Amino acid sequence: MASRLSRLLEEESEHQWLAIGLFALFALAGGWAVSATGTLSSLSDAPVTAAWHGHDVIDVAMIDGDWDLAHVGIVVNQQGPLLYIQHTEGEGGVTIISETNVPERLLKADDGVWWDAGNGVLRGYAETGDQPYKQTLSGLDSGHAIDLVQSSTTTAVLGWLLVQDGQSTSAVAYDGLGSEFTAVSSPEGVTWTHLERLDERHLAAVGWRASTAPGQNPAQPERQAAISLIQIDDGTMVLLETLNGPEGSVHTALATADETVLVATQQGAMLVGSDAETTSIDVSSSAAMVAEDGSLWFAGGADSMLMPKWVDGALHSERLSAPLGLAVTDSESDGHRWILFGLEGAGEHAALVLDADHSASMLSGRGFLNLLFLVVGTACILGLAGTWWRQATA
Repeated sequence: MASRLSRLLEEESEHQWLAIGLFALFALAGGWAVSATGTLSSLSDAPVTAAWHGHDVIDVAMIDGDWDLAHVGIVVNQQGPLLYIQHTEGEGGVTIISETNVPERLLKADDGVWWDAGNGVLRGYAETGDQPYKQTLSGLDSGHAIDLVQSSTTTAVLGWLLVQDGQSTSAVAYDGLGSEFTAVSSPEGVTWTHLERLDERHLAAVGWRASTAPGQNPAQPERQAAISLIQIDDGTMVLLETLNGPEGSVHTALATADETVLVATQQGAMLVGSDAETTSIDVSSSAAMVAEDGSLWFAGGADSMLMPKWVDGALHSERLSAPLGLAVTDSESDGHRWILFGLEGAGEHAALVLDADHSASMLSGRGFLNLLFLVVGTACILGLAGTWWRQATA
């Protein structure tokens, strides 16, 4: 046996065995590199130079600015609630808008950020123009606006408002002139919390109702998401139907790129279209976002080691290098960066930032590895092709 192996080794080229050995080492190094870059590297602590740092965050809306995390925010500090805008890092980039009559919620729109200033008035910050702070009439005699969808075409209205008046909620068109439009009220037993656009002729009013699941305690019923489809024609609005969504309270309702609305609760998620077609996503989460590339990201609990991601109709998971470590209470995204606000284990307010573009970047570990394998593979193919050409033309 030994003599046969010796003859085989003598017959083969030394360069051939050297190439096999180098390839084995390359495969081992590649396997280690794949394992080392298998975790999500673009999740990190939010910068301490943000004005929300260490405070209880009520709401944040991202805006265009010199800083990637430029935003309008509502926080509660030691003195009380505060409405501010931050263009650049540090205290020098912060402008206080109001310390009195601070709204409970920001209304993000295509042209900036708005909020209900009371007395039938909407105020806002526009990202373009010589006069950044604007004011318009909401037309509301009572109640206040808790969400806003702007019209994307030239119509008789500027958009549609979701209005909360005591325990009741409704949706109504507005034109900024204080004109009166007929409102559409939420169905009996349903409370709307979010308003999103489906397409040019349909809106989705998302909220909750008492759960219809068996075994519920009538005195303390659990919540279930409810999605109402509304047909719009300028100021005219017609409630078409209301669908049951996932069990639990809605923490996220966002329009997606394919004319659906993502509805996410702690117990599940669903995509809803204007034709009432639904797609269930079996994922539990505390926050969700829609990335610019159309992918949907979900954040779990503080102990979660995975970050689910919905891409092209399939659910995948990004592995975290450590537990999330944050009990998420709110989040905000511009489609590229996702800010997660919440409480750490010690009860301290904290924030994390995810760069949704980083995993596909050549600057990331996996992106550089993909580039390396592409370069090495291409070089090998070119080398083989060159050898074949020289032998063919010899």
